[in-house]
Amino acid sequence: MKGLLLKDWYQVRTSMKAMYLTVAFVLVIWVFSTSSAYVFPVSYAAVFLGILPINLLAYDQSVGWVEYGRTFPVSKKTLVAEKYLIGLFCAAAAVVIGGLFVTVIPLRTGTAPDKDVLSLLAGSVCAILLINGISLPLLYRFGAEKASMIYILTFVGLGALLGGGGAVMDELQQNGTGSGPLPVPLWLAAVLLLAVLALYAVSWRVSVAWYGKYKK
Repeated sequence: MKGLLLKDWYQVRTSMKAMYLTVAFVLVIWVFSTSSAYVFPVSYAAVFLGILPINLLAYDQSVGWVEYGRTFPVSKKTLVAEKYLIGLFCAAAAVVIGGLFVTVIPLRTGTAPDKDVLSLLAGSVCAILLINGISLPLLYRFGAEKASMIYILTFVGLGALLGGGGAVMDELQQNGTGSGPLPVPLWLAAVLLLAVLALYAVSWRVSVAWYGKYKK
């Protein structure tokens, strides 16, 4: 598992470095902007972190790594679980980045953090896990080219959900018509998160069953 994680880490550092440096640049600019809204940067980070495992798997398929990896003394479950583990790492990173924005922006603007930040962060985690939970099995079964349209629709749909919901919450916050993000009971956010985690586990099982089914 460690070797697989290192392989993908080197891949991020080489082929995807420019994209994620650009994302980091946008987030840094937002910190020093005049806006007091933090829903956009939290959602922005979640979307780009969410597509990382998908990009890594698509690259593996393009260079034949999926077939090559089967020659190693590693089970299909481990090979597939590594991509899903990266998805969990990305979800954790989104929570850390979101927590920084939720803390830093109110300190800079002199406003109090909203009470619903935990639900916002839970929503980011759910979005990342849903992106991967839907897309990874399709990539394992059909390959990046055939699954590209479904992947694009998934990405656009979840991006619109995050962005549209975030825009509404930011508008309410800035216009003073609400106390910040729309109130979501913490218990409901926890239930949704547990449900998404369960679906994520089912998705992993499906991906294991479909591993190696894709033919170029």
